[in-house]
Amino acid sequence: MLSYRHAFHAGNVADILKHLVLVNTLHYATRKDAPLFYLDTHAGAGCYALNGDMARKTGEAAAGILALDFTALTKGLAPESADALNRYQQAVTPFLAGQLYPGSPLLAASVLRQQDHLHLCELHPADFAILQSNTGPDRRITCEQTDGYQRAPALLPPVQKRAVVLIDPSYERDDDYRLVVKLAAEIHRRMASAQVLLWYPVVRRHAVEYMITSLVHKQPRDLWRFELDIRPDTDGQGMTGSGMLVINPPWTLPGQLERCLPRLQLQLQETDGYWRVERLTGE
Repeated sequence: MLSYRHAFHAGNVADILKHLVLVNTLHYATRKDAPLFYLDTHAGAGCYALNGDMARKTGEAAAGILALDFTALTKGLAPESADALNRYQQAVTPFLAGQLYPGSPLLAASVLRQQDHLHLCELHPADFAILQSNTGPDRRITCEQTDGYQRAPALLPPVQKRAVVLIDPSYERDDDYRLVVKLAAEIHRRMASAQVLLWYPVVRRHAVEYMITSLVHKQPRDLWRFELDIRPDTDGQGMTGSGMLVINPPWTLPGQLERCLPRLQLQLQETDGYWRVERLTGE
């Protein structure tokens, strides 16, 4: 089933958390001169028009990226945490100026360097065609129309010997919760040093907790949960929040998020929202 199109949801609250984590993970990884391999298993179209029909139909960006006041967010914040928010702002601002919101492929490309390589997997034929157009002639980038679940393990470990992997499926299929755990564990088995970023929506809390418990049982080292929720859990339809499970995060990231997420939660949903930063396994 390939009905999901991220253009309906671009720039929403879930994108804020996902891309805040991604930008700062890549920024930390590029402190070293050695080349980096970035793998996106479900890349989407790469960039989205906020004034397009799909985005306007849901209006999710209005309650997400367009609702953020970065000046207020960073005022009086510890410098490292303010820097984390500023890096995210600097990465998205050039796109917002053109009424666009960048997907993870173009955000990653904006942070990474000439010596780095990006491998983008996308199965949806329409989104893949747009992804190819959006990534253009960038020689650092390889786009492949393929199932990221099946393709990703064969790409690791890469020749660059350093890797950041984003696992970001649509969760439109019930078995996505099982497949992301299987893939994250396999990546960790093949390349224990890889930084693995696994995004998840909070729609059914029991499915989320089962997924997390299953991954913890695989015993990846240094596994963290970062979550930002705008409403209390519900058994009804609709996403109430989202999270990131991160294997081998930058050592600075948990502390940065402990200061950033409360401020984001208050701006995006002052009363009912909540957040968490939680270590799930040791190093």
